[in-house]
Amino acid sequence: MPISKICPLCALPFQVEDEDVLMFAKFGFDPPNMCPKCLHMRRLAFRNERVFYRRKCDGTGESIVSIYPPDSPYKVYKSDYFFSDKWNAMDFGRDFDFNRPFFKQFHEMKLQVPRLAIHNVNHHNSEYCNTCVGNKNSYFIFGGDYNEDCMYGVLCAYNKTSLDIDYCYRSELLYFCSDTLESYGSRFLFNCSHCSDSYFCEECVGCHDCILSFDLKNQQYCIENKKYSREEYFERKKALITGKLSDTQKLFEKFKEMRGHRIVKYGHIVSCQNCTGDYIKNSKNCTKCFDIKDGEDSREIIYGITLKDCFHCDLVGLNSTLIFNSVSVMDDYNIVMSFWVLDCSNVAYSDFCMNSHDLFGCAGLKHKQFCILNKQYSEEEYKTLRAKIIEHMKKTGEWGKFFPPELSCFGYNETTAQTYFPLIKEQALKLGYKWYDEAFKSHTKQTYQIPDDIKDVTDEILNEVLECPGCGKNYKILDQELRFLRQQNIPILGQCAYCRIKQRELLRNNRELFNRTCAKCGVGFKTTYAPDRPETIYCEKCYLEAVY
Repeated sequence: MPISKICPLCALPFQVEDEDVLMFAKFGFDPPNMCPKCLHMRRLAFRNERVFYRRKCDGTGESIVSIYPPDSPYKVYKSDYFFSDKWNAMDFGRDFDFNRPFFKQFHEMKLQVPRLAIHNVNHHNSEYCNTCVGNKNSYFIFGGDYNEDCMYGVLCAYNKTSLDIDYCYRSELLYFCSDTLESYGSRFLFNCSHCSDSYFCEECVGCHDCILSFDLKNQQYCIENKKYSREEYFERKKALITGKLSDTQKLFEKFKEMRGHRIVKYGHIVSCQNCTGDYIKNSKNCTKCFDIKDGEDSREIIYGITLKDCFHCDLVGLNSTLIFNSVSVMDDYNIVMSFWVLDCSNVAYSDFCMNSHDLFGCAGLKHKQFCILNKQYSEEEYKTLRAKIIEHMKKTGEWGKFFPPELSCFGYNETTAQTYFPLIKEQALKLGYKWYDEAFKSHTKQTYQIPDDIKDVTDEILNEVLECPGCGKNYKILDQELRFLRQQNIPILGQCAYCRIKQRELLRNNRELFNRTCAKCGVGFKTTYAPDRPETIYCEKCYLEAVY
């Protein structure tokens, strides 16, 4: 029987299903009192993905880019100094005090252990990227790996020479696209794959030279889903794709209006078995999961790749198994209540540890084992002390809970939690989160009239500090960005990167499930399309029959 509860944070009712109870027991915990949404918010409030600052490295004194502001209470080291032998995180180790709560002791140690300025590994000329690996000549890539000559992207990988791309993979010469796979030379594509030279399209597969079209498969020379001859298509394209901002805005508005009157499949779930959520591919037995690829036997996950037996987690990287109540983990095994743990096993309540195993309450450790609060023990000593600490945490009510909000290094408005579950300052503070008033703050503002046509944009724009009309923040057009827009005859949209990302995010459904029925056959399903959405929602069978 499902267990009914009231969340103490949001005061909303929720149910713990029988399968959830089994998963909690699998990891050795009782079901929490917090609802799944509040649990996601708690974890994601520890991940600053997109907010950068200029500050000094506390190790060298050099000016660096960092996700920690200059007035942060933490010591911050640039990458090469952080990974050098000039300091040792074990020097901050301490004994556990059974007269005090665990979280307080961990926080005191965490304030002393230096932190990596920005999570950007093995990059080349890609200083302003975060939570990334292997990017080259790229800028403002967040959570994306192995991109080359790309700018302004979220959770994208293996792309070349593209701008404004989210959740895109192995594509080239894309602009303002989301959830697009192996495509080329296109703009404003959403949920498309293997497409080329197309504009303002959604749910298209294997298409080229299409404009304002939806749900097409292996088609060409289509405008508003109507087929044209090659000659007539290019004549019409010339009048539509002009390189002028005003014309682009009209097409984008028409695209958004058209997409609201479509027949849509209940979810973006492809090649899956027994899965609920959205944006799930090649997965099995994944329940209430979002943005999952190659997942198995997992529940309540937001973003994961190649994961198995994971429960209540966020942003789980490649090849992770048995992960519980954790965020930003990759290539791990048996990790609970931890943040930014890479290539580790048997780790609990730890923060930013790598290539280690059997850690409890540790921070900043690399290539270590059998450590508690950054202090070394023998294997036998470690296991005995760990068991005693767990019993102590059960008495204090800490065991099984993720770190409290005050242990986050960031204000709520700096973190991924604000991206997925936005709050205003008063709401965040009421829930116990911090808020950073200096985040995104503008200091100098200029009004600059951007020409309607990209052909009329002069190089002087590179020297201008622009004010975004959407949020009032300052931004600049960079040389690499301007060259791309000119070469592709794309107008400057006149908004900062953050507002453009927000526009694309608004075209994706919220990570919330509703019970609905197929508008054609009446079969029930869970979907991210809310009941008040204008689209006609079909089950997969009816959708395929209607569209293809």
